Formats: sequence, structure tokens, C-alpha cells
Amino acid sequence: MDPYYFLRWSGLILLGLLVYGQTFHFDFVFDDHLFIVTNPFIKNFNNFHVMWHAFPLTRLVGMYSFALNYHFNQLNPRGYHIFNFIVHLAAVGLVWALADILFTVIPAKAGIHTKDRLTRELPFIIAVLFLVHPCQTQAVTYITQRFESMATMFYLATMYFYLRARLSAGIAHKTIFFGLAGISTILGILTKEVIITVPAMILASEWLLLNGDVYQLKIIGRRHHLIGRRPLFIAIGGVLLYLLFSKLVHANLSIFLGAIPSESHDGDVLTPARYFLTQMRVFLTFLRLLVLPIHQNLDYDYPASTGLFSPPLTLAGIGVILGIVFFIIKLRRSSPLIAFGLAWVLITFSINLAPRSNVIFEHKLYLISFGFILAFVAALSGWVRNRGTLLKILCCMIAVLAFISFQRNKVWANELMLWEDSIKKSPHKSRVNASLGRIYGSLGRYDESIDYLSRAIAIKPDNIDYENRGIIYAQQGRYDQALEDLDKSIAMDPDYFPPYVKRSWVYQTQHHYKEALADLARAIQLEPYFADAYLERGMLLMEIGRAQEARNDFQQVLKIDPFNTQAAQYLKTLK
Repeated sequence: MDPYYFLRWSGLILLGLLVYGQTFHFDFVFDDHLFIVTNPFIKNFNNFHVMWHAFPLTRLVGMYSFALNYHFNQLNPRGYHIFNFIVHLAAVGLVWALADILFTVIPAKAGIHTKDRLTRELPFIIAVLFLVHPCQTQAVTYITQRFESMATMFYLATMYFYLRARLSAGIAHKTIFFGLAGISTILGILTKEVIITVPAMILASEWLLLNGDVYQLKIIGRRHHLIGRRPLFIAIGGVLLYLLFSKLVHANLSIFLGAIPSESHDGDVLTPARYFLTQMRVFLTFLRLLVLPIHQNLDYDYPASTGLFSPPLTLAGIGVILGIVFFIIKLRRSSPLIAFGLAWVLITFSINLAPRSNVIFEHKLYLISFGFILAFVAALSGWVRNRGTLLKILCCMIAVLAFISFQRNKVWANELMLWEDSIKKSPHKSRVNASLGRIYGSLGRYDESIDYLSRAIAIKPDNIDYENRGIIYAQQGRYDQALEDLDKSIAMDPDYFPPYVKRSWVYQTQHHYKEALADLARAIQLEPYFADAYLERGMLLMEIGRAQEARNDFQQVLKIDPFNTQAAQYLKTLK
């Protein structure tokens, strides 16, 4: 390897380990339990075909990566965290490569001076800022959000390969790079929906960077005239990509017509208009986090906007977006790098305008942040003419951001720390109270658990947190209250299988084996791949002397999860 790249990559890896190395020992948190710990479909490669029906097809690549982790690591979080870190490093490398192309494409007349050594290092500095920015922590440290980091990796790869193809002179090179861009796009759309904005981003690059001028391009070493009809084909490709996306997620424009309950603020109903207005404020929050990454929160309590002035920041958000559009147009010729970075921010944010129940999560900044960092560094390099001063500013920023990221990562160490941090920032949110109550229950702090679970139920009486409170009552020996809560949970959603398993535990403690077996049978009927239900039923059948039926259930567990040591041990006992 070239010593230049060896030294810089060594620095990136070392700095990345300083910021994220501590996370390799962190536990599973939040949706990690849904997507990994209790997910039956990742525990046996033979179940892959079922995954195509159990999850949106736009999550398949991420789900397969979880299956690969489980095959080698089972439920040891360390391997999952290391995988996330490697994905982050890959994204950082693509940021560096893409930024390097962008700085190469822009001619000297655009105001980017390429003669001094520091300016030539700006793509690398952009990569370092992307590596250490605190807004990346949720997409990297939170295992489940590898969906976001992997999709971003494919998005960056698509843009990099597309630009390489556009700037290549030979047909062979063009074919290879366009082909790689197509493969990256397909992998991206099978990872997360953010890839749907790629055609718009390519059109932006055509308009802002590849606008028909003749540039002296270093990467091919000769002049190359850019063809002007390409935007039409890109637009057609965008329509086809949208149709593919709609087919994969079984979605269409109807998602913009209905109303959904908000999971970001209890009691809110999100109509398409309210959701759109709320996103104007979310955009401001994202900008604030990119500029001043403090008061980060896993689960924001974020009320919906009900009008342009309700609250007033809604209109301010619209004004800021329109202002950015104005600057993109104004800076297109004089500062195309800044314009391209701003366009990246707007275009990659635009996917958030598709209505969903959660209006804000920080991991969505992972892709957006590249454009912001690109525009900021390009602008700063133009404003600060003294190269020494510029270097000092950027180094100080890297040091401060790395420290903040290191500190922010600490709250992800386990669920107790994570939800105790969230309860300080979202004390009136049902999901936060319920999650903290569940954690206290798992730690044997039953009184605190019931207190927080009861708060969650009081805030949102129609949620299924009766299930968690019911099992805490059972652990305290308060079986009548436990059954009452579990009955309520099942009545609210008869097709949700976990409460049946938990109610069977209560029945077993009261020696109501018939009722317990009926609940376990119902859970298995609702979710045939739920290994824990078979395991519970097998243990119960073994206890009441029905050995052959127990053996069948334990064998079924191993078909679903070949690494289940409990089932294997029980089978040995029954031989």
C-alpha cells in the first residue's frame, strides 16, 4: 500500500477505535431484542426463505448480516458491534473517495484552490469529521441501526461509482463503473429505503457539477465533454426505482393520504399535513445537532406541528429550507462544492417526508451528515485563507467531536444507562417509561418497575405494557393482578403472541397446566418459528410426564435455532 494511504488509514482506524472501541463490550438494547435476540429467522440459514415474508424486502441485506453474526457469534454482542464498526469504516472510506472525486471535478475557477497541500487533504479531513461526529453514534453503536449505516455505505458507493463512470473515457471503464453503481443501488434498496433518493442526487450532480462544461479531470488525465441528455434517462431510472421500491414494500401513494398515531408524542395523530409540517421542525433539529451535537436522545418526545405557527419554528423550518434552495442556485457557479453539499442535505432529508409513526430518530443523520460536512469544509476553506489557521480550526473540531462521541457512546453500554438517560429528556413519554420499567423488572427492582410501567399505562392506556407489568406482578406472587394485566394485553391485540407465553408462566405457577398448554399452543400457532414457545412447552410437557411430546418440541427448537443449548441438554436428558 502507498505510504500516504497507509498512514492515513492507520490514523482513521486508530481514531475510530478510540471513539468506538469501548462499544464492542456493550449489550443489546431496544429493538436489538426484536431483530436479533428473539428473532427466530436469523438463527438458522434454512429459515432464510421465511425472512422474505416476515420482514420488508427493503431490510433483507441487514437481516442476512444479523444471521451471519448469529452463525458465528450467537448472542454475544461483541461480534455484532465489530461488524457495525467495520461498516462505519467502509462508509468513512467511501466518504473520503467520494469527496476526493468531488474536489477533483471542481475546476480552479470555482474557487477551490488545489495548489496548497492542506486543500488537497480536505477530502481526508471530511472523512475524519464523518468518522467522529457524535450524530453517527446511534447508527454505529446501536446494533439494529446497521440498516442505516449499511444503506448509507451503498448510497455513497453508488454515487462514487456513478461519478467514476461519468468521468471515465473508455467504454470498458464506463461499463464497469455503471455496473457497480447499479449493484450498489440494488443492495441499498434491499437494505433501507433511503436509497430511493439516489436518482435525485445523481440529477443534482449533473446539474451542479457535470453541467456540460469541459474540465481538466485528473482521474482520466485528459479532456472529456459531458453529454447533456443523461438527465432524461436518470429521471426515467428514478421512476423505475420508485416502482421497484413500491413493489418491495407493498406501498404506494396511499401512505400520503391516511392518518397514523404518533409514536413520537403520545396522543398525537399524524395526518399527512401535520407530518409534513412537523418535519420542517425536525429539519431544524437535525441542523442543530449537526452544528451543536449536545442533548442527544434515543427517544425524543416530539409533538406534532398543527399549523405554520403552531409552533412558530414550523414556519422557520420552511424558511430555512427555502433559504438553502436559494443558496444552492446562487452558489451553483461560484461555489459548486458548497451547493452540492447543501443539495445532498435536502435531497437525503426528503425521504423523511414519507409519513411514518416516528417523526425523528438521530440515526437518520448518518447519510445527511456527509453533505453538511462537505459544504461546511468547502465553505470554511474559502473563508479562512490562512492555511495554518484553517488546519488548527479543523483539528480542534475533530478533537472536540471525537470527545463528545466518546462520551455519548457511554450511555449505550446497557439498557439501564440508555433509558435512564432518555427518561431525563423525555420524562412524559409512554415508551420511555415502559422501557425503563421493563429494565428495572429484569434487575429485580420490582417496585420501581411497577411504578414506571404504571406511568406508561397512565400516559397511554391502550398500549401493551400491561404485558410487562403483569409478569412483574407474577414475580411478586401477585397472580390475580398478573392475570388481569395479561388478559388486558391479549384483549388489546389477540394476534400478538408474547403475552400468551407470559400468561402460560403464571398458569404454570398455579399448576393450571391445561390453560398453560393452551396459551403456548396459541403462541406457536401465531408464530410457528418462535423457538422459546416450543422450549417452554417442552419443559412443561416433560414436567407432567409427556416425554415423547416434549422430545418433539425440543427437536423443533433445534430446527429453528441449532445453537440452543437448553433444548440440546433436555434432549440428552430424555434419551
